[in-house]
Amino acid sequence: MKFTKIAAVAAVALAGSLGTANAAPLSGLAKAPAAEAGIVEVHRRHQSCRLGMAGWHLTPRRGVRIACRPHGPRGAGWIWRSEGKRHGWYSSRNKRWH
Repeated sequence: MKFTKIAAVAAVALAGSLGTANAAPLSGLAKAPAAEAGIVEVHRRHQSCRLGMAGWHLTPRRGVRIACRPHGPRGAGWIWRSEGKRHGWYSSRNKRWH
């Protein structure tokens, strides 16, 4: 009698565990790129200067957007420059973008 109850409970538990979905891929998240893994980064609060749809900014709290620039490279001759969709530090001496 005890054995049949234990077998029935074990069968129900086994059937329940087989029917559940696994949220992570079996190969692991570290190997798959974010787009293939289904991870989408959304805009959130951040203390560092980041490039967004409306240009470089930081968002310390909800509803507040502060325009900024990332730290410039070391050395003289670097200027902040915007050309169409391209924004960044440009060296007029070496004619190159950072």
